[in-house]
Amino acid sequence: MLRTVIDGEWVTLPGTLAEIRAGLAPEELPVFEEEIETAALEDLPRVAARWALPAGAREADDELFARLSAGDCTGVVDSDGHPVGATP
Repeated sequence: MLRTVIDGEWVTLPGTLAEIRAGLAPEELPVFEEEIETAALEDLPRVAARWALPAGAREADDELFARLSAGDCTGVVDSDGHPVGATP
């Protein structure tokens, strides 16, 4: 069983590709299928785990990664609680 915390709540994630497919919106299915079918075997667990997240959590992750990639590390702290990186 896969579990994660989303917005402070424990969430049980789908455990199979079939369960992931069943939870996707129709417009997401072609994108999911393309990513799963073209993922390198070593990347397959990461790709599947991302798609197992609810749509809102995937969108929040995408926004966070885009912000971090742009150099905005606002709110990011190291293991000691100190701010990390540059902020805009």
